[in-house]
Amino acid sequence: MLLDVSRAVKDPGQSYPFEATADLEPMIVLDDPVRFTNVRLKGQAVGTGEAVRVSAEIEANVESRCALCLEPVHKHLATDIDALFAREPDPDDPDQFLLDGYRIETNDIAREALLLALPMRLLCSDSCKGICPSCGANRNKTPCTCQEGGERQNPFSALSRLLTEDEEV
Repeated sequence: MLLDVSRAVKDPGQSYPFEATADLEPMIVLDDPVRFTNVRLKGQAVGTGEAVRVSAEIEANVESRCALCLEPVHKHLATDIDALFAREPDPDDPDQFLLDGYRIETNDIAREALLLALPMRLLCSDSCKGICPSCGANRNKTPCTCQEGGERQNPFSALSRLLTEDEEV
């Protein structure tokens, strides 16, 4: 969505409140599908001569999958934005956005802020038990006894016998 900042550009130093929305396409983040919905920005735009500083709060709902059990996850996300839009790109400031005319594309700043606010792992709950690595059962729904009793077979199980044998090595 485009945000009109013409008053802020024409009247530097004055703060102009705004409310806007953003429409973001679904994306893949760290091999997981992520979709942001109901993205809302509320803040102010301040002209600084040939640039506009946008400070806002952003809220969105995020839909993805649990990092442990792969079930759908729906969370609310909120963060702050502080972005500078300038007419001329500054090679010393890669975080600066380009101001084209008197409009700002809110999708770009919303996408960047929400991606940075995402947790490293989205979980369906703090007590998620995940998927059994042996049989693939979702341990939140089905009890799994694969890990109980018996020795787990893995490439390093031979090393454990070295610790229990009385032979010198």
